[in-house]
Amino acid sequence: MTDKKIIIAANFKMNKTHIEVRAYLNSFFKKLKELNININDKTDEKCIETDAEIIFAPPFTALNEAYNIIEENIEFGHLVKLASQNIYFESAGAYTGEISIEMIKAFDCSYAIIGHSERRCILNESDDLIAKKIFAVFNYNSKKIDLNFCEKHNGKLIPILCVGENLDIRKSGKAFDFVAGQLDKALNYSKNNLNSNMQNINDKLKDKSIIEIDELIVAYEPVWAIGAGSSIEPEDGEKMHKFIYKHLNNNYSSIKNFSVIYGGSVTEKNINILMEKEHIDGVLVGGASLDPQSFFNIYKFAVSK
Repeated sequence: MTDKKIIIAANFKMNKTHIEVRAYLNSFFKKLKELNININDKTDEKCIETDAEIIFAPPFTALNEAYNIIEENIEFGHLVKLASQNIYFESAGAYTGEISIEMIKAFDCSYAIIGHSERRCILNESDDLIAKKIFAVFNYNSKKIDLNFCEKHNGKLIPILCVGENLDIRKSGKAFDFVAGQLDKALNYSKNNLNSNMQNINDKLKDKSIIEIDELIVAYEPVWAIGAGSSIEPEDGEKMHKFIYKHLNNNYSSIKNFSVIYGGSVTEKNINILMEKEHIDGVLVGGASLDPQSFFNIYKFAVSK
């Protein structure tokens, strides 16, 4: 295993009440403490990478409960982070049912999932809407030069931008072009659509006083593999992840740090072989994350050397 930053994220989707999330996290932290004791006793020191990051994305109704439990286990605060499953691009207003960045930052969310395939396909989220959300995050982060703002809003927010092709596109041989298009539409958003003269994000990065991209996570999720019980062949996954790396390096050199993680029927059985690939930096786990023991096993297997 390389020295790459490992990200193990759990997306609960529309599952679990705040009471169920409390029980889940208490169980997970208990297992994490037992593992930590073993490492500190040097019984497992050579096989566990303890600085890998664990991200939980519970439903909005459980964010407060999750935040409180993480605070109760603050010794793992550097390791366990919160994510929202979505955000809206406006900061406030008459947008019934939407959630702003400021709202999720009140629960110290470090990440926000944006453009998940289920929101694209089921809720008809357009590329333009997803681009507005990505831009809103980067614009929010650009305010961090104000120290008072930074202290009030608990640091920056890192977007987890989801991309991926459906089965028809994959069979047509156009998967790479399709994913590149999704990346470009999200990262080249023109704020002219919001009645402004600002150009696309990548161009304006040349003016550091306007906007910066400190960190980005891209989650590659082949739509046809999500919930199907079988993930993409690891070699095919590696090819797409390598392509995403190359595309971002060639076209978005001003992004300071980025990671590319895999999502699509990740389980205890396939995590090891996925994580062996050079360009797979971690996983976004759906169904298999709903059981604390299963997700803990995925975490433990993923960080084992």
